[in-house]
Amino acid sequence: MSEELVTPQRRTQAERTATASRRMLRAARKLIARQGYTKTTLAQVGKEAGYTGGLVSHHFGSKEGLLRELVDRIAARFYGDQIRPATEGRAGLEALLATADTYLNELVVREDRMRALYVLMGEALGPVGEINDVFAELNRGFRATARDVIQEGMDRGDIRSDLDPDAEAGLFVGMLRGVALQWMAEPGCFDLDAVGASLKDSLRRHLAAPCTTAPRRA
Repeated sequence: MSEELVTPQRRTQAERTATASRRMLRAARKLIARQGYTKTTLAQVGKEAGYTGGLVSHHFGSKEGLLRELVDRIAARFYGDQIRPATEGRAGLEALLATADTYLNELVVREDRMRALYVLMGEALGPVGEINDVFAELNRGFRATARDVIQEGMDRGDIRSDLDPDAEAGLFVGMLRGVALQWMAEPGCFDLDAVGASLKDSLRRHLAAPCTTAPRRA
């Protein structure tokens, strides 16, 4: 057997860099979920990931750079891997209900990511400016997406035309964030499936246009 058949192929620098970034982000998410952003240092992230704090700084530039990359990655995977497939082929009210289903499902399926996000959201209310900026931007994006879906439903005629889409988007995001916050603080404190079903029923009753029966989905 030739040597080239048994010798493992060496990874490229780009592959090694990507692997290191994933490990560092995973370590940061784990540490933040456990102790918060303020108490987490680049040295701790490096140690958890098997690298040095200096290498973490080299990859992300600063602790704020690490924070932004972590939140961007979590959000991108959530919208790209979860929301987009769930809402594909759906529009208006049906897409909004699918988004609610998917968001609440994440509390169980990807509890570690959601917990890190909600720990950061809590800290965003404090004096650390970079966290506030990151989450203000994240919330604006979520509201904008919900607003577009609501406006689309109003244009299609399956959502009431007398609503303010910006206000309804704020309410929609607030409902999901409120349920998630309670669940993160005390997992199992209520039947999440029942709360999700009730939340969707409330959305149907409030948003559905007259003479429109919104599809009921599990």
